[in-house]
Amino acid sequence: MYKKILVPIDGSKASKFSVDAAKEIGEKFESEIFVLTVIPEVSIFEQYPSNFPYSLEISKANTERAEFVLSDVEKSLEEYPYKVTTFYTSGAPAHEIGEFTEENDIDLIIMGNRGLGAFSRTLLGSVSTKVINHSKVSVLVVKCNENGDEKSK
Repeated sequence: MYKKILVPIDGSKASKFSVDAAKEIGEKFESEIFVLTVIPEVSIFEQYPSNFPYSLEISKANTERAEFVLSDVEKSLEEYPYKVTTFYTSGAPAHEIGEFTEENDIDLIIMGNRGLGAFSRTLLGSVSTKVINHSKVSVLVVKCNENGDEKSK
C-alpha cells in the first residue's frame, strides 16, 4: 500500500517524530523511505547589492545545515531494514515537497505539524497545511505541542 514514503524534515523536534512514525509505518509495509529537507531561498539579499556576498554565505551555511540534518536522520535510520534515501533542494518548502512527491511516485507523506520557523509560518502559513491542501497523496501529520514534544498517543 505505502511502498514509498516521503518524510520532509527541517531538523525540528516535530520532524524527528515524523521520522520515527515513518520508520514504524515503513516497517509494516516494507516501504522505501525518502527524506527531504528544503533549503529556503535567500533572494532578499540579491535585491540589495553590497560588497559582501551575503547570499553566498547564507547559502553555504544553509547547505551545511541541510547536510548535517540529513546525516543525523541517516544515523537514526541505520537499523531500518529497507532502503532509505536522503535529498536536499532549495525553494519554497511546500512547492518542493509537492514536486518531489510527483517526480518520485510517493505514496504517503509523513511530516510534523511544527517546524523551526514560527515567524515564517506567521507570514507564509504552515508548510504542513499547504502540503495537505495541495497533495495528491495521503499526508500523515505527526502532532507536537508548542514545546515541540510529541503529543500523547
